Amino acid sequence: MMSWLTPIGFLGLIGLIILIIIYLIKPNYQNKIISSTFIWRLSLKYKKKKIPISKLRNILLFLCQVLAITIASLILAQPFIDNSVSVTTEKVIIIDASGSMMANVGGQTRFERAVEAVRTEADEMLEEGGKVSIILASTTSSYLVQQSNVRGDVMAALDELVDPSKDSACTYGNGDIAGAIKLAEEVTAIIPDVAVVLYTDTEYIDAGKVTVKSVRDISDWNAAILNVRAVIEENRYRFEIDVACYGKNADIPVYCTVAGINETIDDLELQADVRCVDGEVTTLIFSVEEEEDMKNLYSYNHLYVHIEEMDTLDTDNSFYLYGGEKLPLRIQYCSSAPNNYFATAMMVIKDQLRNRWDVDFVEVKKEEQPETEGFDIYIYEHTMPASLPDDGVVLLVNPDEVPTGAGFRLGSVSNYHHNEQTLLAGDEHPVLRNLKPELITVTQYVAITSYDGYTPVLYCNQDPVLIVKNEPEQKIAVLSFSLNYSNLPLMLEFPQMMYNLIEHYIPSTVTEYVFDVNESIDLGARSEELNVVGNGVDTTITEFPSNLLLVKPGVYTVSQTPISGVDIIENFYVKIPASESNIQGREDTLVNPYLYTDPVEDITDLILYFAIALVVLLFCEWWLNIREQY
Repeated sequence: MMSWLTPIGFLGLIGLIILIIIYLIKPNYQNKIISSTFIWRLSLKYKKKKIPISKLRNILLFLCQVLAITIASLILAQPFIDNSVSVTTEKVIIIDASGSMMANVGGQTRFERAVEAVRTEADEMLEEGGKVSIILASTTSSYLVQQSNVRGDVMAALDELVDPSKDSACTYGNGDIAGAIKLAEEVTAIIPDVAVVLYTDTEYIDAGKVTVKSVRDISDWNAAILNVRAVIEENRYRFEIDVACYGKNADIPVYCTVAGINETIDDLELQADVRCVDGEVTTLIFSVEEEEDMKNLYSYNHLYVHIEEMDTLDTDNSFYLYGGEKLPLRIQYCSSAPNNYFATAMMVIKDQLRNRWDVDFVEVKKEEQPETEGFDIYIYEHTMPASLPDDGVVLLVNPDEVPTGAGFRLGSVSNYHHNEQTLLAGDEHPVLRNLKPELITVTQYVAITSYDGYTPVLYCNQDPVLIVKNEPEQKIAVLSFSLNYSNLPLMLEFPQMMYNLIEHYIPSTVTEYVFDVNESIDLGARSEELNVVGNGVDTTITEFPSNLLLVKPGVYTVSQTPISGVDIIENFYVKIPASESNIQGREDTLVNPYLYTDPVEDITDLILYFAIALVVLLFCEWWLNIREQY
């Protein structure tokens, strides 16, 4: 195959444009008046004989000039033929193990087809005396065998990939193709002329020097539910469902069950047909405008969406959406000298937590007795109860005495009416997140002299004024000054501090309800233990915050028993990535590994042959010019 050492030499072809311009502006012959009629007639006779030959000569002359300029440009580009031969003695074979490789036709997945093809190719390479490396591009990339010439080892590694007694080696998420290419460089960068082969279902427009072998089947197609969203408008829900088809156009019936409407056991069945165009995403919307039964839908337990299609990938044919019911967060405020500070702060917090909690703030009137159970947070200001509730978090503000079993002692009152005192932060603590204690001042506080089991958070003149305890049996916070003697309730720091206290004592376990496979979820807990069950996971978590990797699609259930003794059960759903639903995936380029080559050079220089052709053309052009003069 012809190649070019200096392709910039092709700029010489610009000379063709200059040649054409010269011919276009070349002046034509003009008619002349001849005095002798005889000479004129002879002239016409001579001209009629010469015109055909003259036109042919001009055409040949133009062609010679064009060819001469072209060949001169080719000579500048330094043409040669590379006859070098590379001898492949090793192969690196990459198997794509992404979620789309689980597409199934005739009881065999694409991944299984790939393993069979790799088995054949590896066997042929080993019979020729070569070596084989096999890389699995799953969630992360890893070698199954590296530079092995032992057939038994290679075949055993491939057999393990499709062992029916084990979980599939194919991930439900994205395959690490880039990592596999990088891993292949451990072989290709040091061994000359290694061939790299990728078995995949992704089409690459430019695969470079990597040989891509497709494992698609002509009958492959997939209908998928890519995502489901619940949107609140005017306290009513509408549902948006993203549906797509890959491999063909189809009319897809979509079924939707809304379970546990408005905290009841009632269900709502919805259904609509979606016209899907191959490769495009269509959004189906269920709203009150289309469904009369949705006009009073303000909460739901979960949404179950599914399609019933005999496609080649079934892991994306259903979808669960949770989060339609907010967990209640009941707060009781009891004060012998009530103010609006806490109510105002709770209005701000209620808005901040509206997507996670249904905040119910109850203020106890002076003539009423406060409840001692049934609340998540109890706030007592000034007058303290004889004993503390044991089923929730207790916040004591400016206590006049210490309740039984509270575990701290109060000292004397310190007054600074004419000299405001600035608060100082103790050790770093979650309650102080986004707070600036140096902006908070007090003019009177009660010293806390003993606080075993508590953590001091804020100080005034080296005296603790905010202490917290977060233990399984007791969750208590003590603020030892009145809000009336501080600028705290007038600042943004006050609702922020209350928000931090709620987050510290009652952290949200689940803040999102839909995840992709191979994403991680951060879990908090209101108890000492958190149980997570679903899709091969059955674990108890005791350290928080905790991080859990989600490797399989489906519904997961999280349960815990907080200090109230009432079990809390929450669910979330894990889906395959939308990119894996596209079983007809296409990429522009495939990043190649560095390939070390050591060919036996055999190069044929073509400059001499082009130079000979140029000389011949120049001679012909000269001869034609000479003939034109006679």
